[in-house]
Amino acid sequence: MFVIFALLAFGCGTLLVMQVGANNILSRHLGNPYLPTAASMVVGLVVTSLLLAVVHRPWPLAAVARTAPWWTWLAGGVLGTVYLTANVLLAPKLGAAALVGLVVTGQLLFSVLADQYGWLGFEQHPASLWRYVGCALMMLGVTLISRF
Repeated sequence: MFVIFALLAFGCGTLLVMQVGANNILSRHLGNPYLPTAASMVVGLVVTSLLLAVVHRPWPLAAVARTAPWWTWLAGGVLGTVYLTANVLLAPKLGAAALVGLVVTGQLLFSVLADQYGWLGFEQHPASLWRYVGCALMMLGVTLISRF
């Protein structure tokens, strides 16, 4: 089962590169680096609304929804907007390989910390020597991709 999930995650990485490329092209055509982010968010809202209609599950009660920390309601939209806009602005300057390598390295390093300390609701997983070695190798790989 892990292999299937790993392949799906790998596919998600491919989709992110495609999204960055499409947004970069749209930005060039429109002459505005911020409109692709707005378009992504609007289209995402429509697609997600259709998904909610197809995969019908009961909505949580308001009392249950209020138990979530207030900032979790904002984080996805705010962080998603920052992420998408930064990709549009950085893609032409860094190129796809360096941009994605740096993004993934940032994700990896923060993920190891989030696992180590149980931040953001993640179950604690100690940062072992092998995790540190993996982070170092990732940083070396990104350096090679970015510089050569």
